[in-house]
Amino acid sequence: MKRAVAGMGMLIGMLWLSVAYSVAATNPHSAHKTESDVPDVPKTSLTKRTALNLPPAAQDGLRLTMREHLEAIEAIVAALAREDFTRAATLANEELGFPKHHVAMQREQGATFPPAYHDLAMAHHQAAEALGAVLPTKDLQQILPQLEQTIHACVKCHQAFRLQD
Repeated sequence: MKRAVAGMGMLIGMLWLSVAYSVAATNPHSAHKTESDVPDVPKTSLTKRTALNLPPAAQDGLRLTMREHLEAIEAIVAALAREDFTRAATLANEELGFPKHHVAMQREQGATFPPAYHDLAMAHHQAAEALGAVLPTKDLQQILPQLEQTIHACVKCHQAFRLQD
């Protein structure tokens, strides 16, 4: 039990550091930058993000997919807290990986997205599948950086794009 509590504390601390690190990496005044497989997008404020001009049904489908991605991240962290690496890997692969991309494409009903959005979406799915691949190792030294990359891919896309008002 003590090991699980200590592991949870470490996981929460690492996740907070990961989020802070992601924010610092996007700060133009930050001296510490990271290399990433996530494509670079122009640094913009939340009000200057590129609007994805999608039909209403496609917007609804994208909103649902984004909520499911967030719920999957939450469930992955919860599974890690329980040391249920098998469940975490299943979630990473099925809910964030390429199978979810195919579901999203059906929901979005053939809507056209900018190439930069597509590149970010592919980077997200690749990061999630890489996360799914390292989760069975049960090695947090491998898992947490890959979880950070997966979350970072989400952040990069949300920094660059928004739905219509």
